[in-house]
Amino acid sequence: MKKQLNLLLIIMLVALLQACGSGDPAEQAMKKVDTNSPNGAFLAMVQALKNNDVNAMMQSSMSPADYDKAVAEFEKAKSAPSESDKAQFAQTMGMLTGDGAVDKLMAMVSPQLEQARTQLPMLLMMGKGMVGPSIQSNPDIPDDQKESITKLANAFIDYASETDLVSEEITRKAITSAVNTAKSLDMNSLDELQNMSFDQAMGKASLVMGGVKDIMSVYGISVDDMLDSIKVSDVVETGDTASMKLAYEFFGESFDQTVKMKKENDKWVAAQ
Repeated sequence: MKKQLNLLLIIMLVALLQACGSGDPAEQAMKKVDTNSPNGAFLAMVQALKNNDVNAMMQSSMSPADYDKAVAEFEKAKSAPSESDKAQFAQTMGMLTGDGAVDKLMAMVSPQLEQARTQLPMLLMMGKGMVGPSIQSNPDIPDDQKESITKLANAFIDYASETDLVSEEITRKAITSAVNTAKSLDMNSLDELQNMSFDQAMGKASLVMGGVKDIMSVYGISVDDMLDSIKVSDVVETGDTASMKLAYEFFGESFDQTVKMKKENDKWVAAQ
């Protein structure tokens, strides 16, 4: 699952997608992607992200063996959630789905908003100086991605410095999106997970992914706009490995990155 989480992080950070034509966006776009090519296989992954389809993203990004392993790990993990996890889940869902949830949560966070407005500029300034060295020294980030991720992080810091991200209006909208997402899950206890199939659980995960994108949009960050800006070029295949150049727009800045793929059992999957 670590491999899959790393892939999701990469996709979310670099926002990789080629804009598809009109029609039924979810179904028609997937049909147009040639997954027999490395770039087509990658675009299938990010199209699944565009569609908020976690299961499809896993199927397109993982070899059949790795996917089956992920399903088996889920079946094992769902059978015995810890008591602390169950208590935390129940508490969180109770707060998000109870009567008057938005007003109650606003009452909880409002006293901290003024303090956040005072502290945020200093924190952002400190972050601007620390983010580069932190990324460069992180052994988990591939060397060929460090420059683009540093630029991306700095672009976000610049954006946050110019935007009132902790206003009461924006905070209420973000909380409302979180509440709506929680209610859409229609879950009160982790015990309910034990009766779900893997597909059903991934359906819930897809709702969460859509909710995260909605919350980001409240703060002026449109994941789908980033996805639509992608340009793919210079696809090079060498046996069972491949690389491609990606360019995209984010926060008014242009970014580029190299993505590597590998073939496993005649299927192209992410190399990272």
